[in-house]
Amino acid sequence: MSDNQEEILDKIRERVLERERELRLKEDKEATIQATLQALEEITEVPREEMERIADEIRTAHETPADTVSNDPELFDEQSDLLPATVREALSKLPVVLKDEFWEEYQIQSRSIAVSYLLWLIPPPFSCHYLYSRNLIKQILFTITCGGLYLWWFVDFFRVPQIVKVENRNSARKILRRMLRHSLNRKKKRSRHQMHR
Repeated sequence: MSDNQEEILDKIRERVLERERELRLKEDKEATIQATLQALEEITEVPREEMERIADEIRTAHETPADTVSNDPELFDEQSDLLPATVREALSKLPVVLKDEFWEEYQIQSRSIAVSYLLWLIPPPFSCHYLYSRNLIKQILFTITCGGLYLWWFVDFFRVPQIVKVENRNSARKILRRMLRHSLNRKKKRSRHQMHR
């Protein structure tokens, strides 16, 4: 699937998820909080005091009017531009502790457009913006062809933001997958441990 098709699918998912969020706002808020706490108990081994603090955070978030949250420009930009719709939806179902863990990891793993442009500025064959974007095969081809005899290098001036965006979206998916796999493994180990008692 090409990047363009994937972006169109993300936009479609985003519209569907927005509609689901609107419908979800009408549901019983306390039931949502209890379901989140239950999920937290199942997924993690969090002390009771921490869970009560998280419950208070959830209640506070639910008491905040929906339009003030969605109209916050920093939050909207952060969610819509940096992450695919599927990742945002999965994050909305995770406890606050795991969301914080995701964002910390994402900030470490994400790539900067400014740094990518600085690496692009180095003339071929020494330009290493593909290596920075974790694209080793393209970097090797770029180096061997001397930036496509400078033509590929010139075209990349316009492509750098898209290259970084795609890499950051892939990183977000990988981080979320790794976190969920880790949580499931911990849950399985805990259930096996309880069975052996």
